[in-house]
Amino acid sequence: MKYTTRVRRGAVVGLVLFVVAVHAACQSPRVSDQASERERLAYGEALASLPEDPKTAEQRLQAFVSAYPESLLVDNAAGKLAALAIADQRTAEAERWLEFVLAEHGRGDQAPDARFGLAAIALERGDESRARTLLSRADFDAMDTTRRNASYRLLAKLETDSERKLEWLARLYDSLDGREERKRVDAEFDLLIAALSVDEMRRIAPRLGGRVPAARLYFRLAERALDASDVEDAEVDMARVSGLELSERDEALRREITRRIELRKQLASAGVLPTFREVSTLPAPATEGAEGAIGVVLPLTGAFARYGEESLRGVLLAAGVFDPIETARDLRVVAEPDDEVPAASNTNRVRLVVRDSGGNAERAAGAVRDLARNEDVVAIVGPLLAAVADAAAEAAQEERIPLLTLTSRSDVATARDEVFRLRTTPSDEVRFLVDYAVDELSARRFAVLYPGDSYGRGMRGHFWEAVEARGGHVVAVSSYEPDSTDFAEPIRRMIGYSLLTRGEREAIDAREAALKRARRLPPETSALAREVISGILGPGGEPLPPIVDFDALFIPDSHDKIVLIAPQLAFHDVTDVQLLGSSGWVDPDLVKIGRNHVRNAVMAALFHSESQYTFVSDFVHRYASQFDAVPDVFAASAFDAANLVLVQLAAGHDDREVVRDGIASVHGYPGASGITSFLHDGNARKRPFLLGVKGRKIVALD
Repeated sequence: MKYTTRVRRGAVVGLVLFVVAVHAACQSPRVSDQASERERLAYGEALASLPEDPKTAEQRLQAFVSAYPESLLVDNAAGKLAALAIADQRTAEAERWLEFVLAEHGRGDQAPDARFGLAAIALERGDESRARTLLSRADFDAMDTTRRNASYRLLAKLETDSERKLEWLARLYDSLDGREERKRVDAEFDLLIAALSVDEMRRIAPRLGGRVPAARLYFRLAERALDASDVEDAEVDMARVSGLELSERDEALRREITRRIELRKQLASAGVLPTFREVSTLPAPATEGAEGAIGVVLPLTGAFARYGEESLRGVLLAAGVFDPIETARDLRVVAEPDDEVPAASNTNRVRLVVRDSGGNAERAAGAVRDLARNEDVVAIVGPLLAAVADAAAEAAQEERIPLLTLTSRSDVATARDEVFRLRTTPSDEVRFLVDYAVDELSARRFAVLYPGDSYGRGMRGHFWEAVEARGGHVVAVSSYEPDSTDFAEPIRRMIGYSLLTRGEREAIDAREAALKRARRLPPETSALAREVISGILGPGGEPLPPIVDFDALFIPDSHDKIVLIAPQLAFHDVTDVQLLGSSGWVDPDLVKIGRNHVRNAVMAALFHSESQYTFVSDFVHRYASQFDAVPDVFAASAFDAANLVLVQLAAGHDDREVVRDGIASVHGYPGASGITSFLHDGNARKRPFLLGVKGRKIVALD
C-alpha cells in the first residue's frame, strides 16, 4: 500500500508539473517560426484568454486544430488542450490529445512533454510498465529542467533493476543545481548500493561513466575488502576512484577509508592485538549482501545439547534468520546426521545447513564429510568439544573445506590449514591479565595459589610463563585440593610457614597468643597492640611469616571457591595484595558474598554482556530481542565464527580456498567474544575482556 501511495503521489506531481508548464508557456508561448503569419495570429488569439478564461481558450484551441490541421502549431495546441483537460480532471480527454501529439508529431518539440503527461496519467492508473516505457523513450534534452528532473525521479522510482535505478538517479544528480537537493539524492545512492552484491557493484561501477555514484561503488568495494581483511584489494579499489567525479559524501568516505587502511596496516605491522578502544574507532565489518551457504555442526542432542543450542542461536542471529526462536526449537528434534533443516528466509540470502553431532566424534566427522559434498557450503562452524572437534577437523582437512571450531584446545588446528580454532585459550586469558598487572598496576612480583588438578596446574604454568615473558618474578607458589573448603595450610605455605625453624615456630606461637589477647582490648588500644606485636622478629632477627613479598596473587578457580579463599587470606594477614583471577571468577556472587575481601580484584573474561562497545552491546541487544535472554560465551563465539564467514561472502568470496585465505588473514576482528587475530597455525589469538571489582560491582577495565 505504501508503494502504491508513493507512485500515485508521483503521478499527481507529474500532472501538476504538466499543467504548470502550460501556464508558463502561455506567458511566453513557444510558436514555430515555420508557421504562417495567419496561423501564428490565430494561435496567439486562442491563448489570449488564458489563464483568466480557460473555457474560451479551450474552444478557440479546438477551433484552431480544426481550421489548421496541417499547421506546425497543431501539436502546441493539442498539448495546451491536454493540460486544460487535466486541470479540469478530464483525464481521458487529456490522454487522447497527448496520444495525438505523439502519433502525429512524434518528432516535434511537444513530444517530450506529451510523453511526460501520458506517463503521469499511466501512473495515476497504476500502469507502471507503460509509464516507464513512455518516460524512458523521452528526449530529455528537449524538456525544461523541472520536467526533466521529475522524469528522472519517476523513472528511478519505477525502475526495478538496480543498475538502471542508479543510472536514472545519477542523471538526476547531474541535472540538479541545489546543494541540498543533491545531498538528498546522494543519500539515496547509499541505500541502493547497500543492497547490491559485490559482483553487482563491480559490474555497475564502470558503466556509470565516471559520474556520481561510480566512486561510491568503489569505496563500498574497498570497505568490503577491508571487512574481509584484504587491505591489498581495498587499495586497488581506492586507486580506481582517481579521476572520477566525487560528491561531498564521497570526499568524506575517501578520507575515512584511507584512515582505515592506514590503521589496519599499523595494527598488522605492530604484530600485537589491538585494544578494544583501538578497534572501536573502526566501523563494524559489514555482512550485508552476503549470499551462500554455511554448514553448522553442533551437539543439538545429548549431554551437551544446551551448549549446542546456545551456539546455534549465535549462528542464526549472525545469519539474520527470521524467527530464530522457532527455528532453534525445530532443530532440537534433529537426531540423525543426515537430517537437514530447511533453509529459512533471511536478509542476507544466506542458507544454514545444520547437522547434529550429538556430541559424538564419529558422527561429527560424518557430518563434515556430508556437508563438504554440498558444493554450496563454503565453510563449517563447529563443533564444541575437544575430541569431537578433533575428529571433525581431520575430516575437514581431508575434504578441503574450512572449519571454524569452537573449542579452546589449541592442537585441533595444528598442521591443518583448513582448520581454525576460535575460542579464547587459557594462555591468552592469562597473558593479557599479566600484561594489565604489569603495565597498569606496576606489579613485578607475583604469587600463585591454585587447585591441584590439571586445570590448576595448566593455568599455573601459563601464568608463570607470562610473568617471566614480561620480566616479572613468581616468588611464591602453593596448591590446594580441588574439593577443599579450608585453605589455611596452603596459604600458610605460600607466605613462608613451611620453612620455619623450631625457634621461629615458637616465636610465631607466642606472637599469635599475644594477638589473640590483643583482640580483647578496646579498639584503639587493640589496633596499636596488634601493630607492635606483628613487628616481632624471629630468633635471628629475621622477619616472621607472613612474608608477603609479592605485589599480586593469581588464583585460577571458580567464584564459589574464591569467596571462601579471600576471607582466609585476610585472616592470615595477606592484605594489600592485588588479587588476579581467571574467567571462572566472573559471577555476581563474587561481589555479593566476597564483599570487601575481593575489593579491586582484576579478572579476565571470555565474554562480557555488559560491555559498552557497540560490537558487543549490539549483539547482546539483538540476542535479547530475539530470545528474551542474556547470551553467554557459547552464543557469542558462534556468532563471531559465523560472521567471519559472512564477511567473506559479503566481499564476494564464494570459493572455499578464497574464504579460507580470507579468514586466515583476519587481524584485530572486533567480535562479541573479544578481539581476534589468527596465527599462522589457524589458532586464534584473542584479547579477552578485563574486568575489575569497583565498589559492589564488576565493571569493564578495557
